[in-house]
Formats: sequence, structure tokens, C-alpha cells
Amino acid sequence: MVGVPLGTWISTQFGWRISFLTVIVISIMTMGLVFFSLPRDFKQKESTISGQLALLKDHKIQVGMLLPMFNLAAIYVFYTYLRPIITNQLHFSVQMLTILLGVFGISNIIGNRVSGLISEGPGLRAMPFVYISQLILMALMPLVFHYSWLGAVLLFLVIFTMPLINSPIQLFFLSIAEKKYPQSIVLASSLNSIFSNFGIALGSATGGIIVSHLSLNGVGPGGAVYALVSLGLVLWLNHMTQKGLSSDQNSL
Repeated sequence: MVGVPLGTWISTQFGWRISFLTVIVISIMTMGLVFFSLPRDFKQKESTISGQLALLKDHKIQVGMLLPMFNLAAIYVFYTYLRPIITNQLHFSVQMLTILLGVFGISNIIGNRVSGLISEGPGLRAMPFVYISQLILMALMPLVFHYSWLGAVLLFLVIFTMPLINSPIQLFFLSIAEKKYPQSIVLASSLNSIFSNFGIALGSATGGIIVSHLSLNGVGPGGAVYALVSLGLVLWLNHMTQKGLSSDQNSL
């Protein structure tokens, strides 16, 4: 909510190089704060590399770790070009850009809070509805971007859906590790962030190709393709989970 508008303002006023230098300074400060705040007596169960990697042999994990990747790939096809979308497509001023980026940051925070509520309720079973909504909203972008405020509302809604997968998929990874691969808890807790970063790279690269060949009008439908992949993955994962529960009940 703070970082993106602040970085945009700095780059607008002083140039993009100063914006990146600011990121470096803040990162060094954060690293120091983390170093001094973490407990010194923390101990974890020792495990070999092969023991950690045993988690990746699980079919549910293999499908599940693709989900955060394609989730963020769908978003970052257009999110990478959020500034030109706001100023060139929706025709908002540079001053309004900073305000809208802050509002979109609030949308992301709300989405993170709702993600926790989803994990306490239906969990991954709710995600097909999320990806269907994402798919429809992204497919509508080329049409809606002709209307400034309607386009801003659409962006708000799509950005709201971005973090909804976080808590359900994180608990999913940890629950499998706790039951079957206790030596892999550390790796399980990292899968979401690892594959989310892969998704950011994939989405940004895809967005670059689309903009180079089709212009900004193509980023919405391009993201919708990855949202469709995410929908297929979560349906597959839910089917595998339900099948596993049925097998456990039959064995009892």
C-alpha cells in the first residue's frame, strides 16, 4: 500500500534510479532489523537435503506448487504495466496515479485478510469461484478500459483476488508435510513464496511479449489464459484431495 505509490512518486520526481537506490537502502535497513530481532536460540530438527526434498515426490505437492505460480503469472501479465494502464489506457493524471496505487494496495491488504478467512472455512474448495471471477474480469479488460472509473474498479477487484490463494495453499502444504513428511516442514513453508516468484517472472515476461506484439489491450486476455490454467489446477487438486479423503475413510 505504501511502497508502490512511494516508489512511483520518487521515480516521477527524481528518476527511476533514485527509486531503486531507495529500495536498496530500505532493504539493507530491513536486513539489519531482521538480524537483530530473530531469536538466537532457535533450533529445528536436523534433516538431510534428500529428506527435505522427499516432499516434492508427493503428487498433491507437485500440482499444488504450480497453483501460486500460475496465480501470480495471471496477475503480473497486466500488473507489470499497471502504471501505463492507469495513465495511458484509463487516462488518469500522474497525481491520480499515486492515489490509485495506494487504493489498489488497500485492495491487496483486504484480499490478504479474506484469504485468512477462506483458509478457516472452505479453503481450496472456494478457489474455483475466485479463478472463474478472475478469468471473466481479465477478459473484460479491453472493453472496460475505455471507461476510466469502471476500469479502475475492475483493477481493484482483480488485485483483490491476487492474494486469496495465499493462506489456503500455505496450510495445504504444511498439512501434507506434518502428516507425511515432518522432516520437510521448512521446505513446505517456503513453496508458496518460491513458486510465487516464478509466477511473477513468468507473468512479467508474458506481458512483455504481449505488449510488444499486441499493445496493452492484450494483457487482460493474456492474464485470463493463466487464470484458466489456475482454475484447471485447483479443480484437479481438489479432486485429488477428495479422492484421498475417500480412500482414508474406506480404509477406516
